[in-house]
Amino acid sequence: MTIPVPPAISPSDSPPVSAGRTGLHWRPFRQSLLTWATRVGADQSLAEVRGAIRWTGLLLWLALLLHSLLAPPSREGLTQGELLPWMMVMLGFITVFLTATSMPDQQRWQRLVLCLAALETVLALVGNELLDGNSVLAGLLLVIAAQVAVILPVRWMLVWVAAQTVGLITIYLTYWNAPDAWSYGTGYLCFQLFAMTTAQTAVREVRARRQLAVVVDELRATRALLADASRQAERLQISRELHDLMGHHLTALGMNLQVALHLLPPGPARPHVEQAGELSRTLLSDVRTAVRGMREAAPCNVRAEIEALARVAPLPVHLSFSPDFSVPCPVRSQVLLRTVQEGLTNAMRHAGARQVWLDFACGSVPHGAGRQLTLHARDDGHGTLKLQPGCGLSGMRERLDSVGGTLEVRAHPGQPLELLVSLPLPSAVPAEGSVLISGPTTGAQGEKS
Repeated sequence: MTIPVPPAISPSDSPPVSAGRTGLHWRPFRQSLLTWATRVGADQSLAEVRGAIRWTGLLLWLALLLHSLLAPPSREGLTQGELLPWMMVMLGFITVFLTATSMPDQQRWQRLVLCLAALETVLALVGNELLDGNSVLAGLLLVIAAQVAVILPVRWMLVWVAAQTVGLITIYLTYWNAPDAWSYGTGYLCFQLFAMTTAQTAVREVRARRQLAVVVDELRATRALLADASRQAERLQISRELHDLMGHHLTALGMNLQVALHLLPPGPARPHVEQAGELSRTLLSDVRTAVRGMREAAPCNVRAEIEALARVAPLPVHLSFSPDFSVPCPVRSQVLLRTVQEGLTNAMRHAGARQVWLDFACGSVPHGAGRQLTLHARDDGHGTLKLQPGCGLSGMRERLDSVGGTLEVRAHPGQPLELLVSLPLPSAVPAEGSVLISGPTTGAQGEKS
């Protein structure tokens, strides 16, 4: 299968980039990146919507507080004996509400948030009971409906709203006639359903915007990789032309000059033939060096792709690169991107981290030749009691093993999670089936191809 290079990236006559030669499969990687960002970005979407609900609920609480305090006792007002318990209920409600909407966004806190929301419901209904049901405090139930709508699935949200409505209608039936109680109760039911639907729509809209940002950043990174692959393919094409044309003719020219030198008797022409033979050998050596350099793989701009990956992460990511950081192999670039992706996922989903630090460095291999890349990933999370293979670490190890890399995990309960990754980097990555020009530097020897 070949991946044609778009005209916007390279000229239309550029050679295609072989996916089989480079080992890149960017369609699955694109889908994986989008799925990852959607999955780990869900909590960030809830945080944005919860912030809006927090301010809306606070403003509504202030409006209802002023309304109840300023209204005369004959119309939803408070008598002297009701003021103190009612104020305690109102202050308790806003305290619990602000606490619930300020909780961390990790999934492990959602049960506590739901318990606090249930307490809010009780306080809102008690506030209505203290005023004999003659109060607009039922409007607080709308805020609670929107609050739980960003956590619960639809069927459980409907159960929650139904329970709130039953409690409200029960209070109304205690003090009002049945027609008015059912009329006001069903009215507040409709308002709660509207608030619930609005909150769900806001969550979907925020997630859609995050998905769009992921797609844009990923497309930019993919375009940069395709441009690098296209340039490398052009270099290989030129090197093949030099090998097949100039290399062959220069080798033949050198052989003929060697034969002429042996057959030519001593005379004024012999030094010129010797000089021509020396020039042909020098030119052949220069062409051989140029072809060898063209066949070396150019480094991929993997740093820009890592930075794009950090931008779409739902938590702050601090990046540090050594001055000589580069990954010359496209396959290793993909492995490194996958490793960074899985490391960010583990930090947020399993360690409860709020920040992540990624330090990249390149250096020589101890007791060996070549270079290696090291990645030190750490966070400020709480660690985990037991790392399960399903957390993605097994897949990370398998990908690193396929290119000779290693993974070390340091995880202790209550301490930050650390990942130490080492990835060997070849100094040059020759193309598949590449053959360098070989020919004699002295003597009448032929070309090997």
